[in-house]
Amino acid sequence: MDFERAKKVFDKYVLEYDMKNKDISLKYRHTYKVVDLMEELANRLNLDKEKVIVAKIIGLLHDIGRFEQLKLYSSYDDYSSIDHAKYSCDYLFRDGHIRDFLESDKYDKIIQCAIFNHNKIKIDEQNISDEELLFSKMIRDMDKVDIYRSEAVDFQMEFNANEVTKEVLESFKNGHLIERNKIKSKSDETLVTLGFIYDFNFDISLDILVETDNFGLFLSTVCVDKESEKLWKKVREICFDAINKGVN
Repeated sequence: MDFERAKKVFDKYVLEYDMKNKDISLKYRHTYKVVDLMEELANRLNLDKEKVIVAKIIGLLHDIGRFEQLKLYSSYDDYSSIDHAKYSCDYLFRDGHIRDFLESDKYDKIIQCAIFNHNKIKIDEQNISDEELLFSKMIRDMDKVDIYRSEAVDFQMEFNANEVTKEVLESFKNGHLIERNKIKSKSDETLVTLGFIYDFNFDISLDILVETDNFGLFLSTVCVDKESEKLWKKVREICFDAINKGVN
């Protein structure tokens, strides 16, 4: 397993896109943040050296479909454009480009399963191995850890109680993940992102989230309407309770 080879191929691939485009450049940054986070989580889970490299490869390739999605649709919305995880898998495995990054096919099934499942509302656990499930859980967790940072730094998130969709708020209060196609306002978007806190798979992942302070950064940068501060306080309390409770 040669991560440096994969990294060189990935960087060459990204050069085909306009790095002056804000969305392209932030996805590039996000990719390498997730690579580092996957390495950290893999080490804390005491995986062997080869499996640590597998984790890094998954981090490197998990969003490779985003670049073409942004080029074609100028959108991150998987519902109105393409499912970027499926596109990533099609490019890598259907079209055979995974061999550009890795010589061996030893871990193809694990990598494909993890990438395909990283953006779904939940993992499809039917007919997958324990290792495929493990790495799928890992990339879902570390992707979310950096999404909090990215949305804080690269976007202006908002919260206005009058703009929150009732269905979205109830789902959040009940500890349910919220489908992105339910979003009808920027405030809904904020709740959807906050709701990621319910979908962590390892207590170690929550430790990493707290240590990075990405979640705190996200909370601190949300623009909250003055009349919405009471509800916002309750929303924050729900989030911190979920973190303190840990993974079920």
